[in-house]
Amino acid sequence: MQYTIAPLLLIVSFCLTVPAQTTKRRAATRKTTVAAPQPQPAAQPQPTPSTQPARPPAGPVALVVVNGQTFTTADLGPDVRQEVERLDDKIAEARKNVLDVQINTLLLDVEAKKRHIDTHRLYELEVSNRVGTITPAQIKKFLDENKEQFEGVDPALASKQAAAYLHDEAENKLADDLVNRLRKTNPVVMGVDINSPTLNPAAVLATIGGQPLIAETLIERLKPIVYRMKLEAYELSKQRIDRLVDDTLLLEEARRRQIGPEQIIRTEISDKVRNPTDEEVNKFYSDNKARISGDLNSIRNQLVTYLQNESRQQLEKDLSARLRKGADIRWLMTEPPQPVQNVSVDDDPARGDVNAPVTIVEFTDFQCPACAAMHPVLEEVLKSYGNKVRFVVRDFPLNQHEWARKAAEAANAANAQGKFFEYISVLFKNQKALDTPSLKKYASDLGLDRARFDAALDRGVYATEVEKDVTDGELYGVGSTPTIFVNGVQLKVLSADGLKQAIDTAAANRARASSSQ
Repeated sequence: MQYTIAPLLLIVSFCLTVPAQTTKRRAATRKTTVAAPQPQPAAQPQPTPSTQPARPPAGPVALVVVNGQTFTTADLGPDVRQEVERLDDKIAEARKNVLDVQINTLLLDVEAKKRHIDTHRLYELEVSNRVGTITPAQIKKFLDENKEQFEGVDPALASKQAAAYLHDEAENKLADDLVNRLRKTNPVVMGVDINSPTLNPAAVLATIGGQPLIAETLIERLKPIVYRMKLEAYELSKQRIDRLVDDTLLLEEARRRQIGPEQIIRTEISDKVRNPTDEEVNKFYSDNKARISGDLNSIRNQLVTYLQNESRQQLEKDLSARLRKGADIRWLMTEPPQPVQNVSVDDDPARGDVNAPVTIVEFTDFQCPACAAMHPVLEEVLKSYGNKVRFVVRDFPLNQHEWARKAAEAANAANAQGKFFEYISVLFKNQKALDTPSLKKYASDLGLDRARFDAALDRGVYATEVEKDVTDGELYGVGSTPTIFVNGVQLKVLSADGLKQAIDTAAANRARASSSQ
């Protein structure tokens, strides 16, 4: 029997915090809308079997030694062990999927050039404009077939989610049909295997309509994908091993005290869990009101339960720390290192010395609240570094923000007149008013040449520039905003301390590299 003291995993919908706004963006020819709960169609097509040969089971790998006792991958449990052992196969499959997406993208490019239009116009003509209206009958049928998925969901919201899902399914079908037609009319000749262990960045992976697809671009695109897959496998293993370490130490402590482990759990945790006072509940509600659905009285019991569990989690952490303090623990597993990506600064707005040892590139959305919250943090931190840091801003408007793309164009128009950073400060302070008339008013407030500014905005002069940033961002694995890279390494902790640490680490690494050369 296990007496787990690892922190409880509590999911409370009204208290979830998200450091950045995220979205699923359209790939070459597919669009996916995120909805909660995620509806599932009545019948699911079966995935295509992988062509990769099955790998032989790997032998046990030592992960940690606790007071002389070694835990290996064999101790992870069959579910976790299977995920870990399948990692290489999953990475190989991901590489093939990315290759397919890139081939589809080039097919669109080739076809668009034949028609003398851009790929967005081609997609509109062949896909977007052909998606029919989702009827009430279709929505009702879908909801009836997926009742369990929508249990407890407001009927109006459920209908909206179902309509969005059905619309995207129809769009995906048309997109797949388009790709299949293009593959028949444009020859696709496969080249070097993308899973080759000796893949050269200059290798040709495929030739599409006479246009070569070079491996270098895909290698860069795969960096964040492969890293996330390795990190997920590591965190899954670490969570299970942490639990085994705590259980082992708990049993040892129980034997030392000559009592049952359940007694230690009761006296050190259960009996000490605090019931929050009314003042604490009221304060928590007040501090988090913007992220809580419902009034205080209707969710008071939920808040009490949440705060009780927070108290329990802290007690579990404290007990774990005390047990580990006197133990001989040698970790043999290591977290996968973050990839260093070749993040281009393009010709985007920048501050600081172009030869600075540290370059920060931020992909941002001017309608994103998380970006607005991070903006003053960046401004304050960067002051202390002066010209030791170069700061570059690139656009990544999210699909769910109706004004974000035009605001990005406006910021580029302001940049053309030398007032980019002044202008985006105004945008972040006025995120509820980013319609075109407001964007023009802000230009007047900053003394910009309105005729020049308005002409650029109305004609969409910078639309291509914004789209270029979005495309590059997707190449680097950007899926949320703000996403910040410090010398090519993505910032994991969006805070002043996290940013300072990343800058100092990047500067130290650059200094070491320079001295070694």
